[in-house]
Amino acid sequence: MVWDPNWLERPIALIGLSGCGKSTLARLLARALCWPWYDTDAAVAASAGMSVADLFQVYGEAEFRARESAALAEALREPQVIATGGGIVLQAENRRMLHDQATVIWLDATDTTILARLAADAEQRPLLRGDAAARLAELRAQRTPLYAELADLTFQTDGVMPIDLVQRMLAALRYGR
Repeated sequence: MVWDPNWLERPIALIGLSGCGKSTLARLLARALCWPWYDTDAAVAASAGMSVADLFQVYGEAEFRARESAALAEALREPQVIATGGGIVLQAENRRMLHDQATVIWLDATDTTILARLAADAEQRPLLRGDAAARLAELRAQRTPLYAELADLTFQTDGVMPIDLVQRMLAALRYGR
């Protein structure tokens, strides 16, 4: 990590696999910064008038990804903390927008932690249906290089209280430590 004193002058985007804590940590980090927060999946669901799972089922992944890109573009218009969907990095345009316009924080956790966190709402995670462990391994293999390419900062979320993670994020954003 090379600290950039301008990290807090741009939107902060949290990236990572589903279940890494992006939505929870976005809310807490935004509160700590006195910034608004934005969840791209929630924005897509609201604009579609249906859940992300239903959007996938009715219109397919391509339609979801197009709406997700539009939500990201909207979110990047102002300084705020953005919880992104796990696959937002799959589109080259999204990676360009994140790289050029945001401070990017990659949140990661072990597969065991992610599967435990997602077990309660597996039906709302269309990309983890079926053999969730095998599918998660596939997603991790596909997305990890993209997350690593974009990340200004990286944090493991396993076994750490969210408020403690936010304090670590703030220290890294403000002081590079």
